[in-house]
Amino acid sequence: MLNRILCIFLALSFVSCSMFKGRDRQRKIQTEIISKIKGNSERLSSCAKDAKLFEIFKKDRVRVVLHISINNKSQIEKFQLDDQQYPEKFSECMFKVVDLINYSKIKDNELVELEQPFIFSKK
Repeated sequence: MLNRILCIFLALSFVSCSMFKGRDRQRKIQTEIISKIKGNSERLSSCAKDAKLFEIFKKDRVRVVLHISINNKSQIEKFQLDDQQYPEKFSECMFKVVDLINYSKIKDNELVELEQPFIFSKK
């Protein structure tokens, strides 16, 4: 009985380690992607200014949350902005900027999902 418990414990610890390694890898890829997106922050800010986001929302600062999923072909599989009503011009511009980024190679059958908030200022 004790041997069975030890075997189960060992099996679970090996599975747990691989899950942590998988999470670490996923987190590393997400960090790389976020860095690449933030590297285009000037272009994304231009999207907000060109679409007159500040006038539409009557604010000097607008918070936008970007949700994306990237597949193993380094393509955007899902692109979504938070639940505010943004002008189509803004959404399309954001998509074009994010879509043109070259993302890290992702393993087969892997999907990287992330959520990244941005605060655009009128300045």
